[in-house]
Amino acid sequence: PVFYFEIGTLFELGLEKFLVLHCEAGVGKKKEHQSVLESMEAESRAFLHRLLPHVPLPSDQDHHKWLQNFEASMNESSSGGQEGLAEKLKEAEEAQKVLQKDCETYKKVLAETEGILQRLQSSVEQEETSWREKLEVSQAQLTQMTQKVNALEQEVDRLNSDGDVEGLRRDKQHLEAELERAEGESAAYMSEVLELKDLLTELQNKLDGSYNEAVRQNEELDLLKTQLTETLCKLETEEGERQKVAGDLYKAQQSLELIQEEIVKAAGQADLIETSSLTPTEEIDRKEKVTAGLNQTVQELQELLQSVNRQLTKGHEREDVDKLNSTH
Repeated sequence: PVFYFEIGTLFELGLEKFLVLHCEAGVGKKKEHQSVLESMEAESRAFLHRLLPHVPLPSDQDHHKWLQNFEASMNESSSGGQEGLAEKLKEAEEAQKVLQKDCETYKKVLAETEGILQRLQSSVEQEETSWREKLEVSQAQLTQMTQKVNALEQEVDRLNSDGDVEGLRRDKQHLEAELERAEGESAAYMSEVLELKDLLTELQNKLDGSYNEAVRQNEELDLLKTQLTETLCKLETEEGERQKVAGDLYKAQQSLELIQEEIVKAAGQADLIETSSLTPTEEIDRKEKVTAGLNQTVQELQELLQSVNRQLTKGHEREDVDKLNSTH
C-alpha cells in the first residue's frame, strides 16, 4: 500500500508540475517539454531513493544509465535481500513505465493543446484584424461627419453674417402654412373618398339584392313555364280522351240504333212468322239466333259504356288533383 501511495503521490506531483509549467511557460516549445521530462525523471529518482534509502545514488546524468547503475549498486549493497529488492526494483520499473506512458500522454495532450492555442491565437488575430478594420471605418466616418458638421457650422455662420436667417425663417413659416393647408385638403379628400366608398358599398348591396331578386323571379318564371307545359300536356291528353269518349258515345249510339233496328226487324219478322208456314222448331231456332245477336250487341254496348265511365272518372280525378295543387 505504501508503494502505491508513493506512486499516486508522484503521479499527482508530476501532473501538477506539468500543469504549472504548462500554464506559466506557455505551450508549443521543445525546451519546456524537455524540462517536464527532466522533472519527471527527477521525481522517479527521488522515489527510488525513498524506496531504497540504503542504496547509493549513481552520479550519471543519463536517466537510463542512472537506472542501470542504481540496479547494480542495489545488487551489490544487499545480497541477502536480493529477492525483495528485485521485487521492489521491478515495481519501480513498472512505475517508471507508467510514468513514461503518462509522460507520452502528457506530450500528446500538450501537442493538442498547442494546436488549440494556435487556432485560438489565429482566431483572435483575425478578430483583432476585423475590429481594427471596423475601427478604421468608424474613424473615417467620424472624420467625414466632423467635416460635414464643420461645413454646416460655417454655412450657418455665413448665413448669419449675410442676414438671410430672417428670410429663411419666413420661408419656413410659409412652407409650414402650405403644409397645413395641404394636410387639410388631404383630410377633406379623404372624407369624400370615405363617403364615396360608403355610397359605393350601399349601391353594391342594392345591386346584389336586385340581382338576387331577378334570379328568384327567373326561377319562378321557369317554374311557371314548366307548370304551363305540364298543363298543356294534360289538356292535350284530356282532349284526346274527350275525343275518344265522343267516339265511344257515337259507337254506343250506333249500337243502340242497331239494336232498335234489330228489335223492329224482329217484330216484323214475328208478324211474318204468324202468317208463315214455319214449323215450331224452325221458329225456335230463328228466335234463338235473333236473341243471341241481340245479347252480343247488348254486351258490347255495356262494355263500351263501362269504358266511357272509366274515362270520365279519370278525368274527374285529374280535375280534383289540379284543383288541390292550385290551392297549395
